[in-house]
Amino acid sequence: MQKPRSSLPGFENFPGRDLKLKTPFTFLEARRKIDGAEGLWRVRNNLYDLRGFEKFHPGGAEWIHLTRGTDITELFESHHLTDKAEKLLPKYFIREAVTPRRMELTFKPDGFFLTFKRRALEALKDIDFHHSSSKTNLIADFLLTSTILFSIATAYTQSYLILTLAGVFLAWTAIIGHNYFHMRDSFRMYYFDLIGISSKDWRISHAMSHHVYPNTLWDFEVYVLEPYLHWLPAIKRSMLTNLISAIMSPVIWALGGFEQLFKRYYSVFFEYKKFEFRDAVPFILPVLMSFFAPSVLVAVKFWLLVLCVGGFVLFMVGLNAAHHHPDIFHDGDIYRGDLDWGILELDAVRDRHVIDNSDFLTLTNFGQHALHHLLPTVDHSYLPLCTKAFEDTCREFGISTQKFTQWQLAAGQFRQILRTKPRKNGRLITK
Repeated sequence: MQKPRSSLPGFENFPGRDLKLKTPFTFLEARRKIDGAEGLWRVRNNLYDLRGFEKFHPGGAEWIHLTRGTDITELFESHHLTDKAEKLLPKYFIREAVTPRRMELTFKPDGFFLTFKRRALEALKDIDFHHSSSKTNLIADFLLTSTILFSIATAYTQSYLILTLAGVFLAWTAIIGHNYFHMRDSFRMYYFDLIGISSKDWRISHAMSHHVYPNTLWDFEVYVLEPYLHWLPAIKRSMLTNLISAIMSPVIWALGGFEQLFKRYYSVFFEYKKFEFRDAVPFILPVLMSFFAPSVLVAVKFWLLVLCVGGFVLFMVGLNAAHHHPDIFHDGDIYRGDLDWGILELDAVRDRHVIDNSDFLTLTNFGQHALHHLLPTVDHSYLPLCTKAFEDTCREFGISTQKFTQWQLAAGQFRQILRTKPRKNGRLITK
């Protein structure tokens, strides 16, 4: 079969796409084969040995441990707003890399992203943005408590109405947990694990793949759903295949959580070979439910149904939140000449009316998505402080800040599945 051709230089022939069993672990293994990091950590064209820094890393040792042997340039630039990390790097310098970087994404001092980052840092100067806000913590704890209470009530009453509420609150708890696993380690990042999906795996598949290379051939969240869902014009397929994908979408939403639950424990025992506290978190709900159900089997049955509802809501929201619409860039579309990393982020995302105007809706529906992609380690409740910096920088670089409605994105994902012809990328270019 002919390899898909990327719109972006260097993104072809990613070995992780060809595997039958695609896991976050295999994504990192594929990166280690092609990044030219030589078992170290690569930032731009230099190699660093960060092993001695792991236990001192403010974000937690896991970020350092997982990325060993890969090119972390995009992660390094987007996860550090200040210059503290940049000043520390020379201490761990080993040598220059032998091979050039695979991708040609840029971080020029006068380019879009670094210009925006300087302005965002100024907007956040009076905020401790390295920690989550009290407001976010309060909402997260409310959602967790509600999920537990509704789950217990489901086991006690065996009511399908209460079961549905438990599933919805479980999905919201997981989505707000996503806010935390992007940041430094905290116990609230494990709220995400309650739905059965691994916060560790999503730190790889979501934060290290999707966030860094959205809607490209390297985006794990795109290629892991193939051949069931096809988003990219770079992948040649028939109209019949597209129609089947559109029809199957709700089935994928319902079963996606169970598929990731299976892969989670496959990775725990056969890839990472390490069972952690977070791997026990999914079983908190069925254990609690078993004390209030007529039997353990009834508790397990209703727990699985809660997971099904929660997974459906999580995947429905996630796949309709920001990225899939015919007017949004997907690999295979004709791309612009400016390869600034921040512009790629914006070309592959759209913000939403209404959702972005509410802290609660933002935290439970992947809101403020453009700013979140540019500033992933900043708590969602602080992102509105950067709106002026964002709009000013977009205006300066001629980038549209057009928003969609939720309905436009929901309908647009089906239109995108059916679209096979490349088009010019969707953000208006006025310069």
